[in-house]
Amino acid sequence: MKVVYKRTKRGILENIGQKVVRKEYRMMSDEERREVHKAMNRLKTLTIDNITLWDLHTLIHYPDSALAAHWGPAFLPYHREFLRQFETALQNENPLVAMPYWDSTLDCDLPDPSDSIMWTDDFMGNGNGYVKTGAFKDWSTNSIMPLSSVPIQKLFRYTGGRHQDRLLSEDDIKWILNRKAYKDLTFCHDKTFESMHGLSHVWVGGFMFVIRVSPNDPMFYMHHAFIDSVWERFRQSKQNRYQRENDYAENICYDKHSFDSQMHPFSLKNKDGLSNDYTDYWYEYKNVKHCDSKNPVCEDTPYYWCDTKVWRCKSKIRLGGNCKGLEDQLPCYKSTCLEGKCKLQNSNGNGMDRIEKTLNNVVWAKTLLLNRNYEPIMNPLGHITITDEYNLFNETSFIERAAKFPEYPGTIYMALPKPASGFTHILNLIARDEYGNYCQSYCYNITAAIYQVCDSIIKMNVRMDKDTNNIAYTHSLMSRKYLDIDFGNHPSKWYIQSPDMIFACHSKRIDVEKLNKSLKSLVTFPVPNDETVWFRIELQQKMSSKTNLENLEITVIDEKNPYYNWKESVKKIRSPFDYNTILVRAPNPYRIGRGVSVKILPILDGQIVNCAAKCSKGSYIKNGTCTDQVYLHFNKEYSDENVFTSSENVMNLIGWKMVGHPSKWQLTMPYLTLIC
Repeated sequence: MKVVYKRTKRGILENIGQKVVRKEYRMMSDEERREVHKAMNRLKTLTIDNITLWDLHTLIHYPDSALAAHWGPAFLPYHREFLRQFETALQNENPLVAMPYWDSTLDCDLPDPSDSIMWTDDFMGNGNGYVKTGAFKDWSTNSIMPLSSVPIQKLFRYTGGRHQDRLLSEDDIKWILNRKAYKDLTFCHDKTFESMHGLSHVWVGGFMFVIRVSPNDPMFYMHHAFIDSVWERFRQSKQNRYQRENDYAENICYDKHSFDSQMHPFSLKNKDGLSNDYTDYWYEYKNVKHCDSKNPVCEDTPYYWCDTKVWRCKSKIRLGGNCKGLEDQLPCYKSTCLEGKCKLQNSNGNGMDRIEKTLNNVVWAKTLLLNRNYEPIMNPLGHITITDEYNLFNETSFIERAAKFPEYPGTIYMALPKPASGFTHILNLIARDEYGNYCQSYCYNITAAIYQVCDSIIKMNVRMDKDTNNIAYTHSLMSRKYLDIDFGNHPSKWYIQSPDMIFACHSKRIDVEKLNKSLKSLVTFPVPNDETVWFRIELQQKMSSKTNLENLEITVIDEKNPYYNWKESVKKIRSPFDYNTILVRAPNPYRIGRGVSVKILPILDGQIVNCAAKCSKGSYIKNGTCTDQVYLHFNKEYSDENVFTSSENVMNLIGWKMVGHPSKWQLTMPYLTLIC
């Protein structure tokens, strides 16, 4: 249908075509909703002078363009015209679409409004962080998000991220509708209606938090359409036709808000925004029909439920959402309220199949999904889908069914394409909990030693540079559980560095101190408690020596315990990773409660081989006075050799600090080197 316009007496464009009905977003049919999404995405791609039509509307809302759009009586008429122009832009893409509105009172009284079905893939996409799901995923914005500790230039939200924020309530709407005149709604000294409208802005967070940039988020338009609908309800109930166009506030404070002032940046006047023409010719609102005792059903849509305690329709709650106290009602979408959570009857999750397969040409990296208590999610249906920029790589990795020490409980080993020299893999990660709800990524800032919100994109290269993620990975299935562990120190100092990227599966703001404390307490290394420990020595051949080191046998003697005499052939105790390193055994200083001094004797054909000794501790190399003795102690300050373990599973890895990108891994040299 072609949309035709003409000028009315006040210079407002009049639509002679079909008058549209603005519905609450969840009242629309699925097809109507998809068409609105398509039209919005078209505005985000069509450009004029290298700026998208969507971003052009955002600029029109900037305070330096819209001089009287806020903090005064022109607030309502300006936004009515602004919305109408935006709706016209949508109708240029599809003449049949109407601007939907978001009635946030339907969400306000839910146990957790951020669990509303609004914030799911089929509706507005996730509300917790970068918008990575739904029709508006990965939208770029025309500016960096204000008030952020890190630069963010993609669509971003924090729905209900701060406990003190709330949405518009039914009591707020009643207050507005009980005013007597326009001057009671909004004027210089009491901007109550406008302040109330700001509640939902702040609650959504992200770009919506700041007036100047809030139109970057499609939620802005749907929220303001709701504000406009409430104003229209006031107009219809408290004003006649003449009053609707002429009733205005007298105390305006700022002359740009006056009745006859220009409605910048439009060629209209503020009074034109009061015209009856908007709802006479262009649109009308279909208000939500609430349930009652005679009709206890919300008939408008399957996405509402009837709260029979207050006889009001409310938004359905998504799978996995909080429904505490509503077990005797039907608040959950396609699920049941069980033990305070929306669940499927016969599934501990969203019912998806966990598919596991053998993969080739991949490396493994660790990560975690965390709940709002900063605890790892351990349900094996929690997963991450990894795709590359060409969609040639597409794999899903699940939470491990059972953690094996020293793994974090709830560890996910992400399968990533094996890096190739000279080529950077750019990978997109989408993490979801067991209910399929999106989890926001956080990256570790080494300089600040804190996690910060980040886009869930990994850049991988063989070499580490400023653009490459500092993520630890390995091709070895056997060794992957030791990633991010520093085995290059005394056992009392061993620790696991939390993963470079983790995921929070909730919408609340992260408390960095609580997060760091929780991660540090997840895994602690017990002191070695076996009778013996393994430690390393380096075995080198003299330039002029004819001794075949392969034929040597190593004997270890405890100088205070004549009964301890350990021996083994060099062939059997060589490190699989370093030909010159061998692993030898000594009494465990932790077990016997004292330091242990052992003598290392190379034996060939029953005879002690005369070898030179070189000793080093850290970067310090001792010469001349070094012997073939090594002192081990449970106190790092007294021990010659700081790196030892009682675990045969770890013995081949001791000395390695496998933290961060593999190109940054470090190997601590053994204390003793024998040159034979």
